[in-house]
Amino acid sequence: MRKFVFGPVPSRRLGFSLGVDIIPRKYCNFDCIYCQVGKTTEKNVARRAFLEEKEVVNEVIAAVHAADKVDFVTFSGSGEPTLNRNLGTMIREIKNSIDTPIAVITNSTLLSFEEVRDDLMDADVVLPSLDAASEQMFQRINRPQPGINLIEIIDGIKVFRKCYRGLIWLEIMLIKGMNDSSEDLRKMRDILYDLNVDKIHLNTVTRPPCESNTDRMEREELEQIRSFFGDKCEVISPFEKDGSIHKHYEDWVETLLDILKRRALTLRDIVAITGVKSSVIKKTLRSMQRKGLIKDYYSGTEVYYITAGS
Repeated sequence: MRKFVFGPVPSRRLGFSLGVDIIPRKYCNFDCIYCQVGKTTEKNVARRAFLEEKEVVNEVIAAVHAADKVDFVTFSGSGEPTLNRNLGTMIREIKNSIDTPIAVITNSTLLSFEEVRDDLMDADVVLPSLDAASEQMFQRINRPQPGINLIEIIDGIKVFRKCYRGLIWLEIMLIKGMNDSSEDLRKMRDILYDLNVDKIHLNTVTRPPCESNTDRMEREELEQIRSFFGDKCEVISPFEKDGSIHKHYEDWVETLLDILKRRALTLRDIVAITGVKSSVIKKTLRSMQRKGLIKDYYSGTEVYYITAGS
């Protein structure tokens, strides 16, 4: 049974992504209203060594060798990965053993710290987030731990850009009726110009959010904002790669439950992960729902499956 690795899972930005979870569930310095993992249970900024890094490295290497296809090894999961002070060591040791590119998804809060920037230097892609262009909206959407402010986050991304030679793909989570006003978008465009990142990814609420009143944007609205932000900007499209990650998974139900603890999946996602026929998956999902193991969540016309405890 894997302890730290999940997937590979289909990612809209990273293809077939092998997730690496190095933080206890919801150990984070944000409590974002749109988070699919749930409410933050321990909001903290203290960096700690949560686990034995060699165990993580060995599990990642074994999982990459066992998988049919992995496009990225991605540090993400249940909390903010940069809060693990052994992140840099794990990245370097993994890269010494495999050629698969490494990505780190971060909420950007710790990029102002030199030790965190040093930890990220050997990653191939860093995917920071920036959801607000004003302090008021930042507090409303991301609900940070006291002492964290938007200006320091923006300055941290700027400093990181100057010293980091890899790719920076910035994600903006757009929420209907919150950070989508003309004023907010103008402020954000000015900020983006100064950040000089390689790509800007526009996202909206699709998977089950932490707060039920968090509404999604429509594709047409996102495309208008993409045009307003310029050539580096793109709307994150649904995962459309052909084929499955695995030829089969004898224990695919157990694997599925492990992944659903960290992220919601559609039927299409589950087919891509397991290689199992959709008719078999549908039957099994109904059985799992009757047993109270999972539940479904509707986002527009899309159905997502999540664990019953989410």
